[in-house]
Amino acid sequence: MAYAVHLFLAVFLDLFYPDDSWLNELTDYDHMVKYDTINLAEIGADPEVLENNTVYPLVPVQREDNKITATLSTFDTKPTHITNVEDLNVDYKKTKSVMGQHVNALRSKCSKSGAFSLSPQKHTIETPVLKTTGAPNAQGYKALTYEDITNLSLAFDDANIPEDGRVIVLCPQHKKDLKNENMKLYKAMMSDKEIDGFKIYSHTANPTYDAATGEKKPYGAADGNPSSFAFYKPRTLRARGSVIAEAERHFATYRGNLVGAQVRFVAMPLTKNACGAIYSDNKE
Repeated sequence: MAYAVHLFLAVFLDLFYPDDSWLNELTDYDHMVKYDTINLAEIGADPEVLENNTVYPLVPVQREDNKITATLSTFDTKPTHITNVEDLNVDYKKTKSVMGQHVNALRSKCSKSGAFSLSPQKHTIETPVLKTTGAPNAQGYKALTYEDITNLSLAFDDANIPEDGRVIVLCPQHKKDLKNENMKLYKAMMSDKEIDGFKIYSHTANPTYDAATGEKKPYGAADGNPSSFAFYKPRTLRARGSVIAEAERHFATYRGNLVGAQVRFVAMPLTKNACGAIYSDNKE
């Protein structure tokens, strides 16, 4: 059974961050996790730069850092029961296949949690949240346009977010809007994986926004308007803590194995001016 535990843990670690996942763009802080918690400091303001100064002595200023403590969330799958007969009578190793499903389910949930954390609550200069401005689409929203993405890039400039390292994660509706606006440009964009300085990814579980208030809807809300979010990856973090992935033998009561997994995980911005979003506005 010890071999099985190590086998399924290896499966979990191998599948949790696939190559095409936007989670790979976040800064990896796994090494900073201690007891499933991360303790960091948000760096204070940059020093003032004087030009042609003639006043001395220069008065020193102490940099004030803000402490950040992030407790990793716990994500559990409900166990799957696999009988001995099932595992022996199929032409593949069902237990390993089921564990792959558990990993995929956990990764999906962690991605959804991370997308919510990295999407600003509302518009500010440091956390731009813009509305789409295109013609009404079939869903009753103003479509996302290429100009909207350019405007988000300009808003990042205004927030003093550096250019190298910007990422945008498009929701399905916004991908469709761009495809409908200009198929040739859409194909070029998806081939290059880049638009207006943003590296492009897509995700099906981005948060939604209230078009009336411009604020992000609560986590898991079924209503609201679709959104895409963007971030500057050096000012973000992702961290995976404790992982348990086991096929536990329960012969006396279940005549087989119970397969389940648990992971501690967090994804979040490190500073205020690190993220932005665009949500679909309602047609007028």
